[in-house]
Amino acid sequence: MARALVADGVRLRRYRADDAGVLLEAALESTDQLTPYETWFHADYSLDEATEHVGWWVTAWESAKSFYFVVEDPESGEFLGSCGLSGVDREHRAANMGFWIRTGRTGLGIATSAARLVAAYGFRTLDLNRIELVIPVHNAASRRVAVKLGATEEGTLRERLIVGGRPTDCVSYSILRSDASGLFD
Repeated sequence: MARALVADGVRLRRYRADDAGVLLEAALESTDQLTPYETWFHADYSLDEATEHVGWWVTAWESAKSFYFVVEDPESGEFLGSCGLSGVDREHRAANMGFWIRTGRTGLGIATSAARLVAAYGFRTLDLNRIELVIPVHNAASRRVAVKLGATEEGTLRERLIVGGRPTDCVSYSILRSDASGLFD
């Protein structure tokens, strides 16, 4: 079990079964921002779906397939969003990073701080060599976070994700262990 990761005004911890309610509240607050970009979310997202979602992250962590964290305010404990690594490929030491921050707390550097902590966790704890970010082309905010992390833009992946039932072009970014020397230490 990973201990909480804390830096730059955020605390990251593993999901717990009782996080469904705060996940639902933050997600519904962020409906306009999540709907165009997230595959798991839709405008009628329910507590049952949030409970299933949290359960999936708990199980995925236990099976070492994905490592998603709750992003919290370290002082108040407020649920700010989520950030983590999925599709962990042990053979090739690679994973995909994803993140989102509730609408009321965006634009404050929280996503960048959380993503930096998760990248460090991936390189140090999981011994990854490569972290990929696959971001819908029109998601300017997430693309800015990738750039702030120092990720390298590798190109556009045509119709890479299905979002809202439609194929969506995405921009591929990567962070390599060799590129990140000093950035995530």
